[in-house]
Amino acid sequence: MKNIEYKAELRNLETARGIARAIGAREVALLDQTDEYFPVDEGRLKRRTERNPAKGTARCERIWYTRGDRTQARPSLWTRLDDRQIEARWPNLGRRVERFIKKRRELWDYEGVRIHLDSVAGRGTFLELEGAVDVSGDPARVRETVEALIGHFRPVLGEAVRGSYADM
Repeated sequence: MKNIEYKAELRNLETARGIARAIGAREVALLDQTDEYFPVDEGRLKRRTERNPAKGTARCERIWYTRGDRTQARPSLWTRLDDRQIEARWPNLGRRVERFIKKRRELWDYEGVRIHLDSVAGRGTFLELEGAVDVSGDPARVRETVEALIGHFRPVLGEAVRGSYADM
């Protein structure tokens, strides 16, 4: 999959919620996520454990992704992998976790763009936008929607973030 992504510090979580409501975003879920990053030669590999307290559900998935570390909205490529695929690609990966991130994510949706209001343990509060560009999608339209959302949230944004939470 391909995404257009953007991440920045969030100065006021309550105001960000108000902005999301005012623009017509739909609140999807409140999630507790733990990401464990494993050292790989290219990109990033993480195991995500996600719990939805309201539904009493949990899941675990492995995600490999790559993206440029820039402060502007940027493309990323990602895929979910199963144990067999990981073993084939990284036969000597081992079990050593390089970094560990714990966060509470408020997930919202706006015209197919995922709005994440993230409270990250030991790091702060952040806005992350992920616009999925599927095979039949229009990357320019997704980028326009992401850029419009950046404009809507600008009053509550701090510094843009170049990399992942694990890099902070």
